[in-house]
Amino acid sequence: MSEPHRVATILAIDGGGIRGLIPALILADLEQRLKRLGSKKPLVSAFDLIAGSSTGALIALGLALPKPQAKEKDADAMREPAFDTQGIVDLYERHGHEIFPPTTGRIRSTRQIFKSKYDGLEFERLLAGIFGEATLRDGLTNLLITTFDTVSLEPRCMKNRPSRSEWRDDMDFYMKDAARASAAAPTYFPPVEVSPVPANGERYCLVDGSIFANNPSFLAYVETRKIHPEAEEFLIVSLGTGEPPKGYTYGEIAGWGYFEWLNPMRRLPLWSMMAAGQGQSVNHMLGRMEGVHYSRISGILDGCSPDMDDASPANLAALREVALHLIARHDAELEAIAKSLCRV
Repeated sequence: MSEPHRVATILAIDGGGIRGLIPALILADLEQRLKRLGSKKPLVSAFDLIAGSSTGALIALGLALPKPQAKEKDADAMREPAFDTQGIVDLYERHGHEIFPPTTGRIRSTRQIFKSKYDGLEFERLLAGIFGEATLRDGLTNLLITTFDTVSLEPRCMKNRPSRSEWRDDMDFYMKDAARASAAAPTYFPPVEVSPVPANGERYCLVDGSIFANNPSFLAYVETRKIHPEAEEFLIVSLGTGEPPKGYTYGEIAGWGYFEWLNPMRRLPLWSMMAAGQGQSVNHMLGRMEGVHYSRISGILDGCSPDMDDASPANLAALREVALHLIARHDAELEAIAKSLCRV
């Protein structure tokens, strides 16, 4: 008999637009640590479930994407990912300007008051080139991708999980659609209409999963408990995309009305505060739960723009510096995580 699955491992990645470069670089470091410890498996194989919101969904799906020829080859080939973590890093550093085309900031910010800042067409072309016709069920591990349904006003989490009788009605979606939907941040990108695979006549209008779960760690924990009810411990690696260096004082916000709370030139303060509050609540709960080993790695965006769409070379370099600083500061924690992942 096989040994019971006593420790379940989870990777959860926050939303944050171009700031996804930070968790991508941390994951590249973690993958190198696993290799130094003798692991010959890709990083995706180390986790029982990977969850992502917005830019975190893009990373989660990228890690779980199988090689294009996998469907035509044997079962072993299907376990090979299309990207290593460096490939995910390259996606941000080489293609960030395609997702967030640079123009005069004030022009786009003014447009953002009246309609989406970006039309999303370049982003969709990029996603189609990356994911092709792959679906969630092709994923190399269990997945949880957050989106929000604007018609039913309910969260709609897209999932890849084991084929059990109680989940036989799970809908499948193209990975490119899941990535686009989860990253459809209101005022930045238009919402998307997507259909499941195979099409069943239903279409869903979806926006960014960060609406309700910028940090999807708790959702990932609940889902993993369902998949592995026999697990006695849960190792959760939760990666953030950085926090602004300062908040807002009473003097700054006392006179604000509707426009200022949603002012794109102030980086949508209401959106930022809601995301921060949700994330802190998750950290508080998971940090105190018995049997849960919760490692949260995030930090202050010192020296770089907190904007989710600043893909300029200078800001990408600054985001890289923030990531390297976080890696150095959490060196012992990352080493302990790598050793734990090698043991399970």
